[in-house]
Amino acid sequence: MPTVTRRPPYQAHLRVYEPVATMPKDQRRRWTAYAANAPPPAEVEAQLYADTVRRLAGRPPVPVPVTESTHGLVIEQDGALYVCPLQPRLQVWTRLGAPDAPGELLPGEGVVPPALREQAASDLAAFTRSGGDVRLFSRTAAWHVPVSWFVPFAADERELTVGEHPSLRYRTAMSSARRRAAVGLRAARDGLGEIDVVDEIEQVARWMEDFHPLSLLELDYGGLATLLDAEHLTSDDSASDVAEGLAALSEGDATSAAAAYRRWTTRWHRVQLLSRAC
Repeated sequence: MPTVTRRPPYQAHLRVYEPVATMPKDQRRRWTAYAANAPPPAEVEAQLYADTVRRLAGRPPVPVPVTESTHGLVIEQDGALYVCPLQPRLQVWTRLGAPDAPGELLPGEGVVPPALREQAASDLAAFTRSGGDVRLFSRTAAWHVPVSWFVPFAADERELTVGEHPSLRYRTAMSSARRRAAVGLRAARDGLGEIDVVDEIEQVARWMEDFHPLSLLELDYGGLATLLDAEHLTSDDSASDVAEGLAALSEGDATSAAAAYRRWTTRWHRVQLLSRAC
């Protein structure tokens, strides 16, 4: 894989890493061999972004990758190997063929002709009928991190790196993520009723149920971290704000819940303003 340094500058990711040891034998062999010589995650993401830009900048643009990627993001924790497969073709099939699917359109996808959307839906259906795995291992958001993405994490799970290559991420066990999502969903539904943010929390909770219970869940600010200064990253306690807001809702304290949500929206409003400057 050629060296590419530029990552998507505006995207954050919510990812599931499944334990390789729990996969079917052929997948275990494949991912174990891949992990032995896996390229750095930033390089893998940068190459994927570069390929996407080339396809969408073509004349005519090519929204759907011709073949699925064979790459993944691999991590080792406590002696166990985990993988989050990259699925650019499945991601595009899902976004174009199922308009209500999670994720956001990449630049250029919003003007895809209806015929190509119909083809994407047909290809996705055929892939499903053939027994293909249609679980999306990652969700992507542009210029922000949805409030629902913070619900599965605790504030002390934040991992911050500042400097030349800044990063901010949360990582937790799937069992903890599911428990927090269930508690948060109940508090949000009881305190807020049926509004969009409650639906979004429920969608995340349901999505997590599709994966092995020994998986890991990761929230990665991705390229967004490179757009924010060290002071902003250091002071970003979004997971704490969300947890405090949900706890206040569960206690019937609407004033404290509103204050926590206001802190969160103020922080992310500043980030989204960057989209108008880039």
